[in-house]
Amino acid sequence: MKDKDIMADFQFLGHRVSKLVLDTRLVEEKGPSNVSFDFDYEVMDLLEEDNRFLGIIQLIVQVKAKIKNKVLFKIDLKMEGAFAGNAEKLGHQRFTDMLEMNGLITLLHISRAYLLSVTAQSGINPPVKLPMVNVIKLREKKAQQSQVE
Repeated sequence: MKDKDIMADFQFLGHRVSKLVLDTRLVEEKGPSNVSFDFDYEVMDLLEEDNRFLGIIQLIVQVKAKIKNKVLFKIDLKMEGAFAGNAEKLGHQRFTDMLEMNGLITLLHISRAYLLSVTAQSGINPPVKLPMVNVIKLREKKAQQSQVE
């Protein structure tokens, strides 16, 4: 089948790492480490141009590893993704929903591979593996948080 016949109305254009801070420390404590994750996101830009939607979303990942009460390492990652959508077939709200769902899932997969590679090359053993994230719950918590503010 020709790609034009099966092309999705929502497309990934590219990504970039806009921020990476990896802070490792030498810790005398021995024992298993406790790794915690914090996830957030922000829709950076959303516009309609030439009968298509363009959106940029940023995934924010923070990782902290501790042995007892000593910080072993901290990671602050911001990964941006650019996406496009067919304005004739997708409404503004549908594109926004797809940006927050499909876009976040895409960035999570890219961030998982990126952090696995960077932490392995940085001497963190075992390297950091991002857990699977329920993006629906993440969006719900984000919506609740924005209503409180």
